[in-house]
Amino acid sequence: MRPLLNPILPFTEGETPSSYVARLARLFTSTPRDFCSDLGMRWPHICSAHLDQLETLSLLTSVPLNTLDQGAARLIGPCRYLVGLSSATNGTLRRATIRICPRCIVEAMEASGPGSAFQLLEWLVLPIGTCAKHGVPLLQLPNAPHAHLTYDVIEQVARHRDLILEAAQVAKTHGRSSFETYLSRRIKNGVCGDWLDSLDLTHLHQAALTLGMTLAMDRGVSRSDLDFDLERAAMSAGFEVLKSGPENLKSELERARRRSSSKRSYFTTDMGEFYTWLKDTEEDPATAELRACVQEFVRENYPLQTGAKVLGTEISAPKLITLERVRELHGVGEVRVRGILAHLRGKNASDLSDMKDVSHEDLAAVLDFWSGLQNIKSTATQLNIHPVQVKSLIRQNVLEAHRFGTSLRYVSSSSVQTLLTQLEGLHVASPARHRLPLAEYCQQSWLPLARVVADWATGRLTGVSRDPDVDGLAGILIDYTETLEKPERVFSGDLSLKDAAARLRISVGSIRRLRDGGYLKQIKARNPDTQHYRCYITEESIQAFAEVYVTLGQMAEHIELAAIHLARALDRREIETIPCNAGFVRAYPKETKGIVRELANRVTS
Repeated sequence: MRPLLNPILPFTEGETPSSYVARLARLFTSTPRDFCSDLGMRWPHICSAHLDQLETLSLLTSVPLNTLDQGAARLIGPCRYLVGLSSATNGTLRRATIRICPRCIVEAMEASGPGSAFQLLEWLVLPIGTCAKHGVPLLQLPNAPHAHLTYDVIEQVARHRDLILEAAQVAKTHGRSSFETYLSRRIKNGVCGDWLDSLDLTHLHQAALTLGMTLAMDRGVSRSDLDFDLERAAMSAGFEVLKSGPENLKSELERARRRSSSKRSYFTTDMGEFYTWLKDTEEDPATAELRACVQEFVRENYPLQTGAKVLGTEISAPKLITLERVRELHGVGEVRVRGILAHLRGKNASDLSDMKDVSHEDLAAVLDFWSGLQNIKSTATQLNIHPVQVKSLIRQNVLEAHRFGTSLRYVSSSSVQTLLTQLEGLHVASPARHRLPLAEYCQQSWLPLARVVADWATGRLTGVSRDPDVDGLAGILIDYTETLEKPERVFSGDLSLKDAAARLRISVGSIRRLRDGGYLKQIKARNPDTQHYRCYITEESIQAFAEVYVTLGQMAEHIELAAIHLARALDRREIETIPCNAGFVRAYPKETKGIVRELANRVTS
């Protein structure tokens, strides 16, 4: 179709209708307003891209209507405009301004004169900050006194020619970001077939910017603090996450959560500007999928009260609960929850030391496990023995016990029940001269109760019955003719004063005097059962002492002679004990063992 207007100018792809009309008006040495009036159009309506005006312009110039429309920014709702094949609000679109690439304008003027300056629609979109062709920052010209004068790109470029020439010379090449390229494609082609299709240009602008600020910048940084480079970097960082899909968004939000330095992080704080923006779009169906993704992330990673609202939606089944809330509801403390959970997972409790929340699924497992435990005191009452003897049964592996980050040990109820069931299976009898109660049998046999019970539980001790009138293990009756081999004690590591005395066959008082006299070295270490500090004699000092000295008790045991008789024999021979400033100790130089052997030989002969 031949144009009605002749001559005409070629239309630049993506050019705004007002820019094209301004160029045509200059071609006919007229102003845009007069040019439109002469041809039956209205300049203000061309600026606003009224469809009837574009139809007239298309008829006059033979430029297809859809081509003109793709460069138009038409009002389609309150503060909302159709921008090519996408849409935006006036927060993202600067319709009543001239925003240009200085190098594109200089090239056009050098090639075809001052009337060839033009305005592309995508240059008016704020998040697009660089030119696709030259990669330099766009330049926004000062506004004219009247809005419709601002749309006259030819007049505005002529008025600010020096500013444009200078900007073209000093502009640094940045290159287009992937976000700017994506926005340009959305303007020209519409949706791209991804999960962001429901978002318009304003949504994309705000989502990328606020998410980038959340992920890439320190907290406390506001939008007013961002210059061109920082804002562009934030948008690029945010878009790179968004374009990769919901799972990648969740992954990056998790990284932001872990960066939190506060003792108790909260999602509104961790997500900062991004969450604030999403909160403002609660009623906007376009952001529904994005909000749903964030809601799911919050439900999975933050403790919530049942019924709490996140981005306008009630969370009916939150996944996590705080350890403080667990203590309030179930009476199980933080350390205990971490310890039980570490045990169930086969980990060390220290691996979960930073855990502040627990999933309801894990909590159910913890509470179920906790319900099958009982403390030492209640176990002692149930078995009718002393708590110390319960600890001995644990060491003998008769009872199963667990410790969860504290000195307290908890006994498995099932192991207690197993022991009691085995006890119930014994035949009933009454105490007699040859049938002694457990405590009396242990006293006469010089055996610890835990050793006897362990041998009975494993079947090594027979001839066992029970007294039905006595509760628990105290009701066990043992045939005195049953004998158990007394085990030899094995000492290793640093020893308590009592164990050190047993190893060296002297009294605890003598150990203290050897310690004070410098023969033995004492240290303080934490008792694992009580978490209190306790005194220990070091293994190294005991070994050093034993290499040089021997005690009366050790020699008496070796020759199977009462210590008091051996002491008198050594005194008659005037054998000197080791010198000890802290007090008298029956310890001798190791050479004394030869004299003792002579004495033993005389006694036996």
